Amino acid sequence: MAPAATIERRVAVQQPPHVGSDTYANKQPLTSQPTGRAIFGGLLLSQAISAASATVPPEFHVYSSHSNFLRPVAATFRDRVLYHVDRIGDGRSYATRVVRATQGDRSACVYIATIAFQNRNTPAAGNVLDYGPPMPELDGLQPEDVPADLNRKILADGSSPDSPLQPLSSEVEAFDYRIFGIVAGDHPTEYRVRSFARTAEPLQAPTSSSAVHLAALAYMSDEMFLAMAIVANPDRVGVRARHVAMGATLSHRIAFHEPAARADAWTVSERETSWGGGGRVLLHQRTWDLETGRLAMTCEQEALIRLREDAPKL
Repeated sequence: MAPAATIERRVAVQQPPHVGSDTYANKQPLTSQPTGRAIFGGLLLSQAISAASATVPPEFHVYSSHSNFLRPVAATFRDRVLYHVDRIGDGRSYATRVVRATQGDRSACVYIATIAFQNRNTPAAGNVLDYGPPMPELDGLQPEDVPADLNRKILADGSSPDSPLQPLSSEVEAFDYRIFGIVAGDHPTEYRVRSFARTAEPLQAPTSSSAVHLAALAYMSDEMFLAMAIVANPDRVGVRARHVAMGATLSHRIAFHEPAARADAWTVSERETSWGGGGRVLLHQRTWDLETGRLAMTCEQEALIRLREDAPKL
């Protein structure tokens, strides 16, 4: 049997001994940000979904996740993250879990998420609405037409060594990103970044195991998401984002629209920012299944971005 893909190992959790029921921990060492300040937030998103999914029947799939990042989480395996799952509600069609994450000997919560599930085997009563926004026009473009290393070159050319735009090292990349379109405008809200993405390796989890695929998609949703507000404000952030002093995610919301979506199948994403003020920015993301053209995931993120004192004021 082939080894599990990088992302499968990364989103996996396990029940440590002597911690009680409905408590889980990261199964592998945590992955830090390139700056070394804290772990990558997508790990918390995905592992919280994995922990919550372990407490519901297999026919239930996650359809929404609302997360708040409360404190930095250190990338040390000795002080692993514990995910405490509270079974808030259980019904025939829906279930709700609250996941509180702590680290080490500290009892303070570092991350909290409300995760909701739906029973895929419960038929909807009567007729239902079925619609979604169309996928961006590709004009025949396919992922294979975009160089595999283009995303890394764009990031390297657009960020300084201490910038929050730094990508993870190639040795630990879990996803294959291929940016194929940047729609620019005179105002930050007119920027759009479009890309193809899928896991770097095929997943061993079957399609029926939606928990792994949706956890992986949650991980993917956070990669370089905050950067959208930075690239949309080139005059303020400066060349290679040299005026950016700090960037951190505050909250992250995901709606999963396709329970059978596969993380190792090509997707098409479009990202934009709609607002900035008070030290915060608001970001939006839509992700479609490339093969079907159906919307698979919608995300919204609030983030903190601070500029250096010498940043221009327009």
